[in-house]
Order: sequence, then structure tokens, then C-alpha cells
Amino acid sequence: MRVLFREPLNQPLQLKEIEGTFEDFQELVGDLIEIVPLTDDIVCLCNDEAEMLGLKKNFFDDRQGWIFGACVFTATKNREFTSLSDKQIGYISEYIGFPVV
Repeated sequence: MRVLFREPLNQPLQLKEIEGTFEDFQELVGDLIEIVPLTDDIVCLCNDEAEMLGLKKNFFDDRQGWIFGACVFTATKNREFTSLSDKQIGYISEYIGFPVV
């Protein structure tokens, strides 16, 4: 599954290939996962306790405010996580304002 991963503090978006298991997402963002919808078919997965844990700001979402800690961006279809398309990757890159490496 193709996802984008981003560490906080102005880091580029990293294109990663993962299996897409719950454990994969926990390894990238931490134990308590929060799902932040960006569009109808794109979500951001982040640590639900990131701000409380003192993790750094990652990006500003127009609806949610600041998202803290490491984030994974993935597509959704029928309530399942799926690989990002090239178009979705472009959208996320524009929305976050950082290139994909």
C-alpha cells in the first residue's frame, strides 16, 4: 500500500510502501491512532496524544487546527485504507505545502 509519511518540523513528505496493517500505522505514528479526514477519500493518521505528549507541530488543517507528531496519509474506500493514487499524492503535497521525496 502506498502512503505518505511526514515527521514534524518542516520535513518533506516521504512516499512509503507498507502492508497497511494496524501495527504498521502504530509503528509510524504511535499507539493511539486518530483519524483526521482531509477529503472524502483521503485521511491523515496521527497520534491522538501527540500534543499532550509534547510532540512538535506537523501541519495546520483548516478544520482540525494543528496536527502534532508524525503523520501518515492514506486513501480510503468503503471504510478501508487503500493506496494513494498519483492525484491524491499531488493533492496532499499541495495541501501540506511540501514536496514528496
